[in-house]
Amino acid sequence: MKHFLPILFIFSFNLVSPLLAQDKKCANMSALLENKIWKVQLPKDKQYAMEMEFRSAGWRTTFLYDEKQTKTFYSYSLHGDTIKVFESGKNYIIQELTDSTLTFLYLPESLTIGVTPVRCTTDNSIQGQRENEERLDSIWRKEDIWNKGTAPINKTQAIKEYPRWAVWDYDLEKYFVSQMKYPKELLKKNVAGHSVVMFSIDTLGLPREINILTTIHKEFDKEIIRLTKELPHCLPCRDKNGKRIECFHTVYVPFLPQHYRDRVKADSIAKEELKQSFVEWETVSYFEKANPYAVTNYINERLTYDPKLLNGKKEAKGIYTIRIDSYGEIIKVETLRSCGIPEWDKQVLQIIKGMPRWTPTINYYGKGEYHNSVWTVPVLFKNDNR
Repeated sequence: MKHFLPILFIFSFNLVSPLLAQDKKCANMSALLENKIWKVQLPKDKQYAMEMEFRSAGWRTTFLYDEKQTKTFYSYSLHGDTIKVFESGKNYIIQELTDSTLTFLYLPESLTIGVTPVRCTTDNSIQGQRENEERLDSIWRKEDIWNKGTAPINKTQAIKEYPRWAVWDYDLEKYFVSQMKYPKELLKKNVAGHSVVMFSIDTLGLPREINILTTIHKEFDKEIIRLTKELPHCLPCRDKNGKRIECFHTVYVPFLPQHYRDRVKADSIAKEELKQSFVEWETVSYFEKANPYAVTNYINERLTYDPKLLNGKKEAKGIYTIRIDSYGEIIKVETLRSCGIPEWDKQVLQIIKGMPRWTPTINYYGKGEYHNSVWTVPVLFKNDNR
């Protein structure tokens, strides 16, 4: 028995190894063959043209003649270097396959005279790859069946405020595209694709329960899951009463290799330019956009006090600090310098505590984050009767 186990292991390894090699070869062939427009090379005297595409287990052929198109569709599978068509049962052997050329030959079941190879070419230039990726992305978006965006977990709840991320705002697709690290092997093979991810967002604005709904390749899934887990918190969903609620969020994420290379190059250039510049990465929190007096106006509109308590003074001044968290909520207020009348200080603090939410400080570096902030607000108590 002791001698039998090693023999069994060697036998199993010898059996599995060719299968693994065959699967790898098939994957490599698939990467070169699929998701491209192949133009059939025809004799110069022909007045028609043919184009083919192998995509999503479908062999699509377009026959172009006299400004008219005739399209056919067959289901196929790739077995090593053989294309097997389901509907007709025909087999085609691939004789040559590179980034830009394809030659295949029909394998008849019996001896047939006059069977010649079909030669095809595709535009593998950088611009050609960009255009093909945009074409594929357009197709995949149209074929996608999932509802993107935000939906309440509890269907009885209505969303008043949708999740909002620092830098990316409401468009999280930009986050995934700008932060992704393309899987190396798929990038080498120019494998394009997409994934659709759905995750829940808790009341802290953090992602939970990540699910991949649609994918082209498992390596894309790993990258999407990594990026989702690393998401900084957003401003969470709220209902009509301003209460935080949990929700689902669904995002379509394209994986386009040439567009990725373009982005990496552009990022590298921008990084070098930033070394020669002074950049302010943060925008400060605000209560009302483009209105620096919004806070003092809000306080003054609600202040009520008796100017006689100033005892003939022209005015009194109090200075107050407001601490705002990364969700835009006021977490602490205090008197930095009293106006001299404690009741007035207390009234200012109560008014500030009752303020609506602010837009928190945004740090634009990297993935983008909301930060805490501190404001110092002066308030004047004027004696208009003086």
